[in-house]
Amino acid sequence: MRIFVTGGGGFIGSHLLPLLALGNHQVLCLSHAASIGNLSAALSTIQGDLSTPESYAAELERFKPESCIHLAWGGLPDYSIENCCLNLLAGIKLFEMLGQVGCRKIIALGTCWEYGKHIGAVKEDDQGIEPNMFGAFKTALHTIGQSNCMATESRFIWARPFFVYGPGQRLSSLIPSCYGSLKLGEVPKITSPLAVNDFIHVADVAAAIRVLVEADEVAGIYNIGSGHPTAVWQVANLIAVRMGIPPVYHDLPAAAPGFWADIAKTRLLGWQPEISLEAGIAQTLQALETDQ
Repeated sequence: MRIFVTGGGGFIGSHLLPLLALGNHQVLCLSHAASIGNLSAALSTIQGDLSTPESYAAELERFKPESCIHLAWGGLPDYSIENCCLNLLAGIKLFEMLGQVGCRKIIALGTCWEYGKHIGAVKEDDQGIEPNMFGAFKTALHTIGQSNCMATESRFIWARPFFVYGPGQRLSSLIPSCYGSLKLGEVPKITSPLAVNDFIHVADVAAAIRVLVEADEVAGIYNIGSGHPTAVWQVANLIAVRMGIPPVYHDLPAAAPGFWADIAKTRLLGWQPEISLEAGIAQTLQALETDQ
């Protein structure tokens, strides 16, 4: 299969590309970097930017992808309305160009923040309750992408990952920042230790996306999460224990309300998360220690 990938050099993309290289796929990746590694002879890179379509239009036309995996959302962790607008417009233009070159399947990355203030397990057809700015713009991109694919009679898949962690994530993220503080003998600066999230390892997310691109007759929204709620303070304590330090938090009250993924629909495709939170934290800390 000929697959066009945006954001292949990013956090999730860097874990997805090796999986695609294992399959019988030709992959063309749009990246800011001139090269993202020699993973496979079937992988090539265009140095360009989604916000400037002329930087990749000719190569996209030449490649004529059968599928596209749209991961890119530039500028993070900038969630401002200005940055969201730039990414929304870039995504809309991409969808338009994919239709013009005959791409028949698009997998685009959403976010669990589209669910907003839901509590408990959330299903793909649950409507968002007061989503934040990032979630609202992702919802807009989903709606537009779906409409565009209906007009071109192509399939549109919206992959909705929850709290993705693992080797290679930003140092400002929860696990790397806790590790950095504890290594200095400091208490991690966590504003909402009682908050409940659904933590999913990046390798499991990449595996789910590979399943979605390779599955036949798949369309619609798919949650990608562990299916289990975990409080932030529990993550901090797991990190401390792994580092051989006493737990950070003791005798906390019941966790605050939160939401987590109902992954029944995604499981039907033969996917399920393989990496436990304990094992995933161990992998992440090992990568951080190696990078020191």
